[in-house]
Amino acid sequence: MPRVLYLIALENVLDNAIFENQVRRMLAAVHRAGGARVTLLVLLPWLEVTRRGVYSNFRRHREALAALKESLAADGIELVLRRSFVPSAFFNMRTRLLRWFVLSSLPAFLAQVRRTRPDIVHCRYYYAARLALAARKMSGVAYKVIFDLRTLLPEQGLVNGQWSEQSGPFKAWKALERRMLHAADRVVSVSPAMTAHVCGENPGLTVETIPNFVDLERFRPDEGLRNSLRTELGIGGRCVLVFCGTLGGRYPAARIAECVGVFFSIFGPDSFFLLLSPSDDKRIAPLALSLQESGLHRGLDWECVGVNTESVPRYLNAADWSLLALADFRTSETFLPLKFSEYLALGLPILVHPANTELVRLTAELGVGEALEATRDPEELHRSLERRRDSLRAACLRTAREGFGLSAFAERYSAIYGELANHAPAKAE
Repeated sequence: MPRVLYLIALENVLDNAIFENQVRRMLAAVHRAGGARVTLLVLLPWLEVTRRGVYSNFRRHREALAALKESLAADGIELVLRRSFVPSAFFNMRTRLLRWFVLSSLPAFLAQVRRTRPDIVHCRYYYAARLALAARKMSGVAYKVIFDLRTLLPEQGLVNGQWSEQSGPFKAWKALERRMLHAADRVVSVSPAMTAHVCGENPGLTVETIPNFVDLERFRPDEGLRNSLRTELGIGGRCVLVFCGTLGGRYPAARIAECVGVFFSIFGPDSFFLLLSPSDDKRIAPLALSLQESGLHRGLDWECVGVNTESVPRYLNAADWSLLALADFRTSETFLPLKFSEYLALGLPILVHPANTELVRLTAELGVGEALEATRDPEELHRSLERRRDSLRAACLRTAREGFGLSAFAERYSAIYGELANHAPAKAE
């Protein structure tokens, strides 16, 4: 059985939907299937520096981290937590701090390599991959490296306004990215568009496409739950549009509000917008203001429910339609959010902003949704959506089952681990 060291660096692992659904549940499924023996190494920032002050993750979250370690052990996964000496709020993709992160994290990482003697180090995102590749080169220890991209970091810096395409940091990250992609033994992306982008920039590179998948046992329609939730929320027989996620960044308030406005123009006064979000009042305020300016009032036309990771499947059952509206940035056209597969699994047709051309293309190709075109006649769009509602719902459920189920991708990861563990040698640096 392959020995896998799964490496996460500078990411939150507590009440985090991505971690719970894309890491924990996947690794547990791999373990149950006998696909690998897994150690999960998390390099957690020792200090967090926020607007509310400075605190230690290992002190503030001591009990939660201990509980996570215990529950992972029940899934057959060993969790090892180590301090990273880079405050996450200050890391901010700076290449100089990346070097410090690698050098300061080498002892903890190599100690785990010596202890577990992994065949494979599976790296989430650039920071983890940079550490694993650098350690392999410096130590000469032979293990295979999987570089799980998640999103495109150099382009994300353009989105955040940290650099321009002509700037030194962007060029440095692109050069480093290229070396890392070719040094890794396997590269994984989250969407066909991301795979095409990466391969277009790196001719000859092979990239595996594994989208953000969904646990179909947890995310499934439940008519009884739907009815009780709609009573609990006071939305009865109204036509409900749901958006689930943290506001800001990829999910801008103005664009979400624009889509909600179009939805209300289509389905009329019986419409209701349900926002499922852990965002605080400060993040919600811009959306609330935009909705109010459109004549939509909280408590009457829309409501926000603060949800944790475990409660998301429950509340999604209350909706009829789902919403995806991404900001305009280069990575948005290569990024397929986790909520895409979760909406599909609940049979919620996906309504998207027309400017998000890749989402428009994908939903049309799969037959699972429609663009909320403000320029289209609302009555015509209403007739189209109502006529296709059942077929869209059926297509969502079928697509989730055939193309996004957790079990299928746990099997694929098990196969990848087996392939890499049986192939020699590891790539030369």
